[in-house]
Amino acid sequence: MTGMERWTSRADRIRDGGGYTYASLARDLVDGLGWTAAVDLAAALRHHVYGQPGSHPLHVSVKPLYDRLGWEQAALLTSWFRNARNRP
Repeated sequence: MTGMERWTSRADRIRDGGGYTYASLARDLVDGLGWTAAVDLAAALRHHVYGQPGSHPLHVSVKPLYDRLGWEQAALLTSWFRNARNRP
């Protein structure tokens, strides 16, 4: 997966307090990557949330996004994908 800096810069907006939330980022991920790739990214993030990141390239590539989001926002983002109502 390329272009992770695109998502890390959007993660910064969550902390700005301007109304951009983890749900906004999740929807942007789906719009930008498609549902399946966004779910894969969220699954890799979830491994970081649980403190068990693997050595798979996707797990490695999402680490900067996890670091930028922090544990709480990353957990919220990954849980957004578990809600079937959010699936397009």
